[in-house]
Amino acid sequence: MFGASSVLRPCGPGVRVLSRSLGWQLHPGIGSLLHRSAPANHIQHIALRSASTLKEAPRTNPVGIQYLSNSLQEQVFGGKGQVSKTQSRLSEKEKDTLLSLSKQLLRTHDLLDKKTTIVDPIAFEIPKRLGGSLDEHFQKLGHFASEPYKSMALAKYTKCVPRPKTWLRQPGWTRYAPGEDPQQVPFPLEDVLTFDVETLYKISHFPTLATALSDKAWYAWCSPYICGGTSYKHLIPLDTANKTQLVVGHNVGYDRARVLEEYNFSQSRAFFLDTQSLHIASSGLCSRQRPMFMKRKTMKKDVLNEDTSTEEGLNNVNLKNTSIDEMEEQDPWMNVSTMNSLADVAKFHCGITMDKAPRDYFEATDKEVVIDNFQMLVDYCATDVQVTSAVFDKVFPLFLQKCPHPVSFGALRSLSSCILPTNHKSWDNYISESERLYQSSKTEIEDKIIRIVEDAVKLRDFDTNPESRKTIESDPWLRQLDWTIKPMRLTKKGLPMKRQKLPGYPEWYRSMFPNNTVKRPHITLKSRTIPLFFKLSWESHPVVWTKESGWCFPVPVSEIESFKAKNYMLAEYEAIEEYRTDFKCPQETLFKVPHPNGPTLNCTTLLSKPYIHFFDKGVLKSESEFAHEALQINASGSYWMSARERIMSQFVVKQEDFSKEFKFTEGYDSKVDAQKSTDLGIILPKIIPMGTVTRRAVENTWLTASNAKANRIGSELKTQVKAPPGYCFVGADVDSEELWIASLVGDSVFNLHGGTAIGWMCLEGTKSAGTDLHTKTAKILGCSRNEAKIFNYGRIYGAGVKFAGTLLKRFNPTLTDEEVKRVANNLYENTKGKKRRSKIFEQFWYGGSESILFNKLENIAEQAVPRTPVLGCSITSSLMKQNLKANSFLPSRINWAIQSSGVDYLHLLCCSMNYLIEKYSLDARLCISIHDEIRYMASEKDKYRVAMALQISNLWTRAIFCEQMGIDDLPQNCAFFSAVDIDTVLRKEVDMDCITPSNPNAIPHGESLDIQTLLSIPESKLGHGRDSIDASSFPFERREPVFDQYNKTYTKEFIKYFIRMQVQSERSHISELERDYVKEITAKEFSKDNIHVEYDFNDYVRDIGRGKKKKINIMVQAFMENNDVLEKQHSEVLHAEMKQPPTKSASKLTQHKSKPEINATKSKTKSTTNTPQTNKTYPDAPQSMDYTNLHELAYTVPSAIPTPQQQTAALNRVKYNSSNRRTTSTLHKVSKPAKKSNNTRRPFKPYIKNDAYSSFYQSMH
Repeated sequence: MFGASSVLRPCGPGVRVLSRSLGWQLHPGIGSLLHRSAPANHIQHIALRSASTLKEAPRTNPVGIQYLSNSLQEQVFGGKGQVSKTQSRLSEKEKDTLLSLSKQLLRTHDLLDKKTTIVDPIAFEIPKRLGGSLDEHFQKLGHFASEPYKSMALAKYTKCVPRPKTWLRQPGWTRYAPGEDPQQVPFPLEDVLTFDVETLYKISHFPTLATALSDKAWYAWCSPYICGGTSYKHLIPLDTANKTQLVVGHNVGYDRARVLEEYNFSQSRAFFLDTQSLHIASSGLCSRQRPMFMKRKTMKKDVLNEDTSTEEGLNNVNLKNTSIDEMEEQDPWMNVSTMNSLADVAKFHCGITMDKAPRDYFEATDKEVVIDNFQMLVDYCATDVQVTSAVFDKVFPLFLQKCPHPVSFGALRSLSSCILPTNHKSWDNYISESERLYQSSKTEIEDKIIRIVEDAVKLRDFDTNPESRKTIESDPWLRQLDWTIKPMRLTKKGLPMKRQKLPGYPEWYRSMFPNNTVKRPHITLKSRTIPLFFKLSWESHPVVWTKESGWCFPVPVSEIESFKAKNYMLAEYEAIEEYRTDFKCPQETLFKVPHPNGPTLNCTTLLSKPYIHFFDKGVLKSESEFAHEALQINASGSYWMSARERIMSQFVVKQEDFSKEFKFTEGYDSKVDAQKSTDLGIILPKIIPMGTVTRRAVENTWLTASNAKANRIGSELKTQVKAPPGYCFVGADVDSEELWIASLVGDSVFNLHGGTAIGWMCLEGTKSAGTDLHTKTAKILGCSRNEAKIFNYGRIYGAGVKFAGTLLKRFNPTLTDEEVKRVANNLYENTKGKKRRSKIFEQFWYGGSESILFNKLENIAEQAVPRTPVLGCSITSSLMKQNLKANSFLPSRINWAIQSSGVDYLHLLCCSMNYLIEKYSLDARLCISIHDEIRYMASEKDKYRVAMALQISNLWTRAIFCEQMGIDDLPQNCAFFSAVDIDTVLRKEVDMDCITPSNPNAIPHGESLDIQTLLSIPESKLGHGRDSIDASSFPFERREPVFDQYNKTYTKEFIKYFIRMQVQSERSHISELERDYVKEITAKEFSKDNIHVEYDFNDYVRDIGRGKKKKINIMVQAFMENNDVLEKQHSEVLHAEMKQPPTKSASKLTQHKSKPEINATKSKTKSTTNTPQTNKTYPDAPQSMDYTNLHELAYTVPSAIPTPQQQTAALNRVKYNSSNRRTTSTLHKVSKPAKKSNNTRRPFKPYIKNDAYSSFYQSMH
């Protein structure tokens, strides 16, 4: 693809000489040429026209955002000749109107005409786009990644062959085909398998048993360890290196880690498809729902266990059943989802009840347990396989309905095939050194504490030593200890009795000895008495422990108001009275030490991470020289203490244990360093590729690993992933991924990048100029920029003012409630905006830098079927609006819209890289992806080409986000990764030394290359792609962008006014716009029938009060009568429960917490009385769930789409008497008609339209 080209060399003023060396080809038609210099910090471009040389001018939009060069814009979007449907519907006047409103918003937030960064345009030739649009391009890439696996999954067997009655205990695989004798085989012969592995995990992580099921036979694998062998180090062969296979399993990442061929630098030809992920993505529970679901599950279990033989037992069952029914009626989502275990999923989807009791046998520490129960345990394993197959048959079609885009399926193969190479000796040293330091620091802390304890216990002679008594009574900490002395018990002969526990010692000291055999006190930093021994004080007052209020501190009564002013809370009355009585302090009271999570909670531990910064600020002090030192030592070991079990349980397979089976690609040179070769180890992380309802990947060690910190033992964990000789890691972090997606959602309203305040700040805001989002937030809150990030991301994910107030208290506990409320409200008014609750509109946000964004996010969340804007993935059933009643889970649904779009971004990136790796024969494979980070393992010879492939993939991915949201252009400053890292270890930044207490030696730095530097490297050109790799032949199905589907219901007039309302900062201006809107729309409606009547704002408000009109909910749209809810190819997106008749709990859905319920059935009956049955229904849906009924279930304006027959009937029922009607020439409003008049106004349709789409509204998105 790339041929030889030229390098610009400056030779003097106005003179340029061309030198052919770099290898980058000019793109036809633009004549852009890349310049490489040392250092290469920019790229120059020239256009060759005859003998002259011209430089391409940067392309900027009206608010100063620099777009892609003409060259890249043409290659990515198709150039100026190809304009999206959204933009083509805009007239010049409408474009000017949108631009004017955008500038008004930017001016309000002091961003208009601010300086933006303009750099030289970047232009180079990229691989040709497949098809006429990016949507077609990525559909083909998705099919390329999906096939043949998706076809294999769709054709998978649904009937299981008979299970053998007896299993043979012999090493390796045994095949059991119906009508044939058992046959030993090297691996299963078929291509589609359901697979499960069992291990004796307390002995080793290596497999013990495995079973597999195909369409033709059962298979069982036995480890030689249980067949007479002595070594348990065996892996299971599946021949995935040579044969294309689909391997289905529940949490199949665990099973994959026991497959032999997966321990290879070349990616196998298997697709490990996880039924757990498929369930979570379609029917999973969000984190806020799980506790409620488990509570109901426990109640049901209690009902089953209740003794019904007595009257009391029957009454208990009835009461609990009533509570369960009420719970399910209030929360219908409980009936459309379940937890993630195979047993729960099988019960929910298939009605299968599983017996998991045999699993306990695998806890054994002796292999004879398995041998003795062999038949039962293989049957147990086979049952898991059979149930998993049945579950797959249910959840796979459901997943395809929820996530219909081929990219959503195709990316799962890469995410399920991660690999982490390491040096096993280095790994062992890392664990041993971290553990040694942790144990030594733990011992050091305990030794210091025991020294303090032993010094204190010397005062036990206070009965005979007045000085000791005086010391105790005058010490505000020691006097809180229980100094009751346990006297020595004597026999009748006067001798001490045996087995006495420290007689003659105070009770607090005796409690530190669990039994008589312990020789030294057992005490740690978590012990309740530690703050007393360390003599801790809060605000210079000694801390006091109380049962009712946790840790408190006493202050004189005269200072109560001053401490209340600092927002401290008084302790419970009982705690204060007990303190005054015990210590004879009637003139003192107690205040609670603030808890990090809010004032209503009690502080129960002072020596923990959240309180370290209070030491630094001097709020928390100690009179003991050991306290702060002990706290620092404890903080040093905190990471290892929390992660050590997960790290030490990692399954590291050593190359030396499988020297004959390990295979390497040509990038690995085993001759370079023989010692390093034999030290090779590989970890296959047990990733659940879609482990949350947002479809984020989940794994409990690597995806949660922290970055190396100088004072944290073992925090260099990620650096233990080391590239083998001849390889390196190539990867990048997506810059502000989810923040950019959110801001793009807002910008789409204006069809302009940077059109909203948050969009502009995300693209062009700088810390130095104080115009970036985090700096502005920090200025409002008076906090650090890093702390501001927490507020911003929390807000974007749907957190409210309460969340901001809690965080403010955590960062600054001295703030009063009034100050916290004022600052938090100020932040949200400046960002999210003010909430408008008008007489004619449901609430919406206005005036803030993010108001348009949040109106749009809530608009997505309030849809009956929320979908991600780019790939069109639907929300899980448990968060669909029709299944929510008492709890709306709105923050979770908003969070879903952003995070799930972030997952779409990763999936698009993976499918793009998959194609480029195959097309250009790159020696690379995905190593791991950690949310917005992605890392590939590449051979040294291909590292720069892999880096270029990453940049191109990011360009394509950003571009399709823009295209699907209606903007056919892309800002240059976010088109490429800010840097692609090339490194020998995994770490956040290539220049981190990663020095920690357990790793004193700095790790050599790697390379970090921006796009300009990368283009200047000749080895980065991809070259000519393989002709045999052709994705253009895959099918393409045209689909309407998700936002366009959502945007079909508002009229041109409504959207024109609504956008104006959102950008206003004064409430009075919105009221004026509301009045103008009502006047304009009603005048237009009446004029259709030559009714010259003034129907003004007050008339409309009065009709709302009388129930004749419904408030317009701008967060929700009702679909037009003649529209499908979803386009044809997505019509199955709705879950099966949407096709069921409304239940008692689902027949009424609230529009809003404060709004009355709508009886859907009743409304439907009314609306169909005079209307022919012309509404469309869902495939296979009962007749009771026709289109109109769904509309009334899901939306707030059930009568907003009157049919022509209904309109005529309404006009005939009531008409205005001509004597009571005023013409439009009259300036006053119409007089009220007589009560018994048969005349009425034409029914008012405020915003729903029934004709062709409004071009202006369509253009908004």
